Amino acid sequence: MAKYGFDLTGFGSVKKFKDVLKENNLKSKGRKACKSFKTVVGRRTSCQHQWKNKDLKLVTKVNPITGEADYTKNKEFGYAGYVGIEGESKAVEKLAKSIKKHARYIKGENPKEREFI
Repeated sequence: MAKYGFDLTGFGSVKKFKDVLKENNLKSKGRKACKSFKTVVGRRTSCQHQWKNKDLKLVTKVNPITGEADYTKNKEFGYAGYVGIEGESKAVEKLAKSIKKHARYIKGENPKEREFI
């Protein structure tokens, strides 16, 4: 299984992110997955947003379509935050190229790991 990670990533618009999904045969309706865990100051919940097909899974910290993030009530449309990709190597490579093509901003990347999320 191949993996790829992007640090803070912004597309600038919902349309640009939907273009990425369309180019990679991912449905625009994603799934939200949350985990609750203990910290020194109590319980915390962390959520991710996921889009997948049989060959590929895309995970973001912020949902670029709805703007939903678990760390703020403000909506951040077109912003993905941390991005992780995993799946069949050619599909991962294609999705990574698509993200780089459509993103307005990428702070960093790791072509070997889902390092950031």
